[in-house]
Amino acid sequence: MATKEHSVYKLVPKEEAEGFAWSFEGPNTEAVLYPFKFPAIQAHEVRIQQTYFGLCYTDCHLVNQDWFPINYPSVPGHEILGHIVMKGDKVTQFQIGDLVGAGFIRDSCGKCKYCIQGNDQLCGQMGDEHFIPLPKFGGFATHVQFPAKWAFPIPNTLPQNLTPPLLCAGITVFAPLKRYFNPKKEVAIIGIGGLGHLAIKFSAALGMKTSAISTSADKEQEAKSYGAIDFIVSKDPQQMAKASGRFDIILNCAHASTVDEFIAQTNLLKNGGDFIMVGIPAVNKVELQLPFFQLVCRQISFIGSLVGSRQENYEMIAFANKHKIYPTCEEFQFENFKNAYDTLLNGRPKYRCVVKVGNASETLKQ
Repeated sequence: MATKEHSVYKLVPKEEAEGFAWSFEGPNTEAVLYPFKFPAIQAHEVRIQQTYFGLCYTDCHLVNQDWFPINYPSVPGHEILGHIVMKGDKVTQFQIGDLVGAGFIRDSCGKCKYCIQGNDQLCGQMGDEHFIPLPKFGGFATHVQFPAKWAFPIPNTLPQNLTPPLLCAGITVFAPLKRYFNPKKEVAIIGIGGLGHLAIKFSAALGMKTSAISTSADKEQEAKSYGAIDFIVSKDPQQMAKASGRFDIILNCAHASTVDEFIAQTNLLKNGGDFIMVGIPAVNKVELQLPFFQLVCRQISFIGSLVGSRQENYEMIAFANKHKIYPTCEEFQFENFKNAYDTLLNGRPKYRCVVKVGNASETLKQ
């Protein structure tokens, strides 16, 4: 049970709790159960009773301070799905009982140049309020409360147990593929894991010629079942040489560990091609210098992409629903959250971990 109290979410006896969260009280520690009360709901907020939530390796990076220091206790999680049980008096787009989902972005100002341009995921005016899991409680909980602006209606034709990862992994790969979409372009997806298996599905469904690149030769048939027309083993020099200069776009869902590995990946691009990066390694584990000669002399664009805008989220949800694009998931019960987190942190889940909340809130009060 939790011993450290958050400055916003009051730690209370379980019988008084409005929600239960899995909290981390330091880096590289085990999650502890945190019964809590919410602050008063604000006019533009919704409170969600979750049915399922997902785990992402970003949560592990955040908890263990792989990117930057954070404050504890911390409740990460940004793959949220559930029904609205309370809403502020200025929330008009939703009704009590509506099924909604949310991802990594908590709020945006709606007034800055990024918001006006439709890139509200890049809003720089919200400070600590911009991201769901920091510093407030994120999705590793029975209930979540946040601004309604970044909640998205979920059609009842999407399987609830497979929907949470779409709100992170799904939008992370869909958004850049849609931005750079061209039916004449040939795309390579590097990494067939939590991001990559969805990227293959979205790219193929968009109508682009899609190939998969992996270190694991045994994933070929699986990648082709997702829609890949070709498969390249990155550890095979002959296969890599044969594919040199072939692709218009590379979507890197893993990351290179050395400059030589990165050059080998960029060699697969046509001159003037786009190398899009969506996976972020721990900064203390990978030191990578960009091969500037390659980038400049071949006019290769090195592009980062952060999840997606609100509009791109709406489009992704509709597209996934229409084309029945779902992630491959391992499912855990709320009380077995520690097993889910350990599987993600130390194992190799196939390919996302999803937690079923069910009636955990009522059960834990007993």
